[in-house]
Amino acid sequence: MKNLKYLTLFVFAVSLFSSSIYYPQEYTKWHLPEGAKQRFGKGIIREIAFFPDGEKLAVSSSIGIWIYDVNTGEELDLLTEGWHDTNSIVISPKGDILASAIGNKVQLWDINKKNLDNTLIGHRTNIYSLAISPDGKTLVSGSADTTIRTWDTTTGQAGSTLITNTEAVRSLTYSPIGNLLASISETDESTIQLWNLDTGENTLNISPRIGRIYSIAFSPDGLIIATGSWNGRIHLWDTSTGELLTTLSEHSRRATTLDFSKDGVYLVGGGSDYTIRVWNVKTKMLINTLANGPYISDVAISPDGKLIAGTSTNDGIIRLWDVQTGNIVKTTTGHTNYIRSVAFSPDGTSVAYPNRTDDTILIRDVQTGDIQKTLTELTSTPYSVMYTPNGEILASGYSNGQIVLWNVQTGELLKRLIGHTRTAPTLAFTPDNSTLISGSWDFTIRSWDVHTGFVKKVIPAYISSTDPTNYQVRSISISPDGNTFAYASEAQIIQLWDIPTNEKKGELIGHTGAGASVAFSPNGTILASGSFDDTVKIWEAETTNLLNTYKEPTSYNTYSVTFSPDGDTIAGGSFKVVRLWDTMTGKNMVSFTGHTNWVRSVVFSPDGGILASASSDGTVILWDVTQTQHKDNR
Repeated sequence: MKNLKYLTLFVFAVSLFSSSIYYPQEYTKWHLPEGAKQRFGKGIIREIAFFPDGEKLAVSSSIGIWIYDVNTGEELDLLTEGWHDTNSIVISPKGDILASAIGNKVQLWDINKKNLDNTLIGHRTNIYSLAISPDGKTLVSGSADTTIRTWDTTTGQAGSTLITNTEAVRSLTYSPIGNLLASISETDESTIQLWNLDTGENTLNISPRIGRIYSIAFSPDGLIIATGSWNGRIHLWDTSTGELLTTLSEHSRRATTLDFSKDGVYLVGGGSDYTIRVWNVKTKMLINTLANGPYISDVAISPDGKLIAGTSTNDGIIRLWDVQTGNIVKTTTGHTNYIRSVAFSPDGTSVAYPNRTDDTILIRDVQTGDIQKTLTELTSTPYSVMYTPNGEILASGYSNGQIVLWNVQTGELLKRLIGHTRTAPTLAFTPDNSTLISGSWDFTIRSWDVHTGFVKKVIPAYISSTDPTNYQVRSISISPDGNTFAYASEAQIIQLWDIPTNEKKGELIGHTGAGASVAFSPNGTILASGSFDDTVKIWEAETTNLLNTYKEPTSYNTYSVTFSPDGDTIAGGSFKVVRLWDTMTGKNMVSFTGHTNWVRSVVFSPDGGILASASSDGTVILWDVTQTQHKDNR
């Protein structure tokens, strides 16, 4: 019974509630950024590619490139050096080089040494597609700058530059025979262009007038090009004449990705109609339809033609199907979509966060990273989580406006709070555990009785009768004495409300951008607010006087703010960065870098030793702040 610690990767059904089997999740500690203790979530899936031996699968994600064992689903490695998210990956025929596109740069990875070998710079704007020649010596990149560039994979030297005279180069495919390249442009009437890379000559243009083309692939003999179009049709073209050979029209929506088997027998197409379809190229017959469930982001067929790998950005699952039977033979989970919220349990042993890929709430052990509980409510997508101060109840807000109260110990769904009509992204409990206050994108704030589930008060989110504009609510914080709550919304003004009377008691005026986050200090005397004006402002709660302004040095919105338990430190999350400020002086004591997208939520552990950050890159990172709170590391 080997590899038991990875048993949780192979999931074939979703249960309503389950406790995890306690096996170490070692990959949560791989290649962590400086200052981090754990990383939960594997990032958002971008692209996949089989290695030539068919034994490994490369999965490009928002945090790095994962290498999986095809037979076991086990994580073998994570490549993260210099990572900033990617648009495309491709593997050399020998399997020794992996190329990835990072913005306008190309990274070349030495797979044997497991290190970044070279970075190629030449394009002016983002690279959308990569291809490698059959001999592995030449890499080709296509960019939004309308050019195609060639590179020597051994030296990294730039070769020729092909000017397409069209729009952005959306996709490339290298012919397995000779030195022929095919490209498609990003236009409403895409053109297929064929290039002789020995001469740099544009040898053939095919203007099919079939609308936008989303995917392209060469057959193994180089005689056919397959294209997938906006209406779901797959067209096969003669590469020597440009003649349309046949049209395969089973997809009901756009055909987003294509791949031929190495023997040329099968063509696999993934579509936005949530299916993967397998065609016999010679007979032009559809031999199998694989129902993946969510939107198909990428497909690949194994070198021996026996397996199809399919991925979805929506649910984060990698599925392997048997080509002949259409049966799923393995699934790998752990990849996530963006995460907007994270909460520590009051005893500091667990963190909870919404997993949007399968609409669950995950509760993980802080020390081991193990999933302790999975809470599933399949009516909508979870956005926010919050524990009661006594730790007995976990509340979760959903995209349909519902709020669910869970028994933390048993995982039982206790109550469903119905009233909001749109997403409830922010939740806060009063210190006595009796009242929940929720903010919504339906322009209201609601106060709920936790014991009965009944709404006590509905407060419209607008500034005043002279400014009756409705504003989406983004963040709520309750004072430690339970008498006041503050909320941030699309408006530039932070409002303070009296909880016992449900009357407005003050306004914080000074931000020049929409409010994003608000937090009371542990003693309730100070309020911090983060805004889309790239600042964190510190206010005196009683007088509403502005005490200090911390400028986000990279001029990015401050999405999230929180105080340390002792009140001496304020954490703020912005684009890719978590910063710690000294509350009194405003000095930026340390900056944590490791996320690859917006940091949506930050929260300290009850003892102040760990900071958790949730990001749009699909991960939660636990940072060790015990050694860094007095370190100047800007």
